[in-house]
Amino acid sequence: MRQHLALTVVLAAALSVSACAGTPGTEPATGPTPTLTTGQASQDSHQTGDGHGSDEHYGIPEVTWDAAAEKSVKDTAAKVMGLFARPDVPETTWFADLAPHLAPEYAEDAKYIDPARVPIRKITDGPAISRDAGNPMTVTATFSTDAGRWRMLLHRSGQQQPWLVTAISPQEPTP
Repeated sequence: MRQHLALTVVLAAALSVSACAGTPGTEPATGPTPTLTTGQASQDSHQTGDGHGSDEHYGIPEVTWDAAAEKSVKDTAAKVMGLFARPDVPETTWFADLAPHLAPEYAEDAKYIDPARVPIRKITDGPAISRDAGNPMTVTATFSTDAGRWRMLLHRSGQQQPWLVTAISPQEPTP
């Protein structure tokens, strides 16, 4: 009798669950249907007239190269190189002054640089900016110094984001 009662309870529970689930494929979906983005923007995203480009829909920031971007990166590069080329400054002050302008990965490396070993005492020209035509987010700034030519890489993660230095190194002479 006890087994019969237990079997009845299990069957009733199973029927209740299957009744709640319904028959697969016979009921309409009640929530939004997921869609797959293939990497190509639909015509609708270009024709909405709301001023938003297709990049917004993919989470990629819209970044452009213009006169303001060029001025901003030149100002940042000149300031950082000036802070970098101070071999007589105590190490803690040197790094504290540079750190806000450095990308986190480079800041981790730069904190081990001994400013007394930086051979630059005077910047004689620059920055000269170069970049890939299709990339408004990363640039190379080059400087002439009393210790030869030096190169600085800068990157920004968005149009309104600051330029951060990702590397400073002597430029290898071209053969």
